[in-house]
Amino acid sequence: MKDYEKMTVKELVDELTGLGVSFNKKARKAELIEFILAETGGKSKESADKNDTAQAEFVAESHETQKSIKEATAKREVPAGSGYAIIRTGGKQYQVSAGSLVRVEKIVGNVGDTIELKDVLAVFDGANTMIGQPTVAGAVVVARIVEQDKAKKVLVFKKKRRKGYRVKRGHRQMFTALEISGISV
Repeated sequence: MKDYEKMTVKELVDELTGLGVSFNKKARKAELIEFILAETGGKSKESADKNDTAQAEFVAESHETQKSIKEATAKREVPAGSGYAIIRTGGKQYQVSAGSLVRVEKIVGNVGDTIELKDVLAVFDGANTMIGQPTVAGAVVVARIVEQDKAKKVLVFKKKRRKGYRVKRGHRQMFTALEISGISV
């Protein structure tokens, strides 16, 4: 019996096409091996043991990798020059970095107050990228309220031709200007 574990994916695909088996061309190597073994008469005891040990090693490696990622992303500040975050506030998303000034929908607070924005969707700090599902756990963007004001007037004009219907209205949207103090994860 051939040692399918040592064969490349291309060789496995060639073997399956030679046997006349229909399969997904984008299948993983393990799936291709299962197709071949099913077609040629089942698994041998040795290959089953090798598969089980390989799978156990893979699971152990993935757990170690997850632990190292968690340790690496323990509470730390994102460097001011290199990193930025994507936050959600007022139903919109904003890209912010330390020291930047951003206008967002009205947030309750007085000028000079410090607020924490905990709805952080993603954090990028040069080498590391953390994308939340939907938010990054433990990530906080600290900002200071710089201004509470109204935006410029937007004119809304409605008219129906030949009916004498004309309405002119204006709208000034409230906003809060924030200066981002820092991003911490």
